[in-house]
Amino acid sequence: MSLIGSKILTFGGVPQPKLESCRAAIIPAPLEVTVTYGEGAALGPLAIMSASANMELYDEVLDCSPIDQGVYTHGRVNTSGPVAESLERIQAAVAAELTAGRLPVLLGGEHTVTVGALRAMVERYGTGFTVLSLDAHLDMREDYEGERLSHATVMRRALEMGLGVRWAGARSCSLEEIQFLRQQGIEPLWAHQIHADPDWVERALEGLSGPVYLSLDIDGLDSGIMPATGTPEPGGLSWQQANAWLTAVCARHQVLGLDLVELAPLAGQTAWDFTAARLLYRALGLIFRGTL
Repeated sequence: MSLIGSKILTFGGVPQPKLESCRAAIIPAPLEVTVTYGEGAALGPLAIMSASANMELYDEVLDCSPIDQGVYTHGRVNTSGPVAESLERIQAAVAAELTAGRLPVLLGGEHTVTVGALRAMVERYGTGFTVLSLDAHLDMREDYEGERLSHATVMRRALEMGLGVRWAGARSCSLEEIQFLRQQGIEPLWAHQIHADPDWVERALEGLSGPVYLSLDIDGLDSGIMPATGTPEPGGLSWQQANAWLTAVCARHQVLGLDLVELAPLAGQTAWDFTAARLLYRALGLIFRGTL
């Protein structure tokens, strides 16, 4: 479990439920190795858990308390040593939850943790699902500073696994990335297009079928409401836009797993930790509602 001092933290601050009765399990993975600008992503999981313990657990939009469905909190994945070894441990942790029939909820750490989760997903389900990425960045580089396993290469690795990828909130990439995507016949829906199109949610999900994996990089939100991340970008999604997207996704598609990554807490500014915790809780509630 996540610890702060000598206190054990569970998601929502509730007593740890019986694992066998839970529908979802939190897997903290405080990996921070390949970040290239602001630091602090390793502190993200603990900050989210701490903030969640101070949330009201009744969700006024969903008119229920999603925590009642059972959310277990696992101990932190060991993310010391080489990134490849950390990803193997993350893959094993996610695979165990899939085998048990629970929704794996991975908390990063840097976005690289998603690679471990996707490997477990492909091992379990094959490639018949799509990765939906809330992210300011495309993360489609072949390598970054010589590293193929990096926060900047996550979705390139997903494509190499044979998975489809779609973005919400993207507004930053390299020339190399956009040229590669166009060669592949892939055109992202950019954040500036979202802001100009009242029907953007329909456009974002047009032609999408089958189950999905949700990867929520907190920098997909506009930096005005989420500055606590290593690479904050202006022009991102509002709270309302992110929720509209999540609501549509969870109503129409089975969600096989999800992660929330890249929160880099700012000392003395807990509002951003709370925003991340609430986003995760809303996503869980929407997923639970979609599978009742």
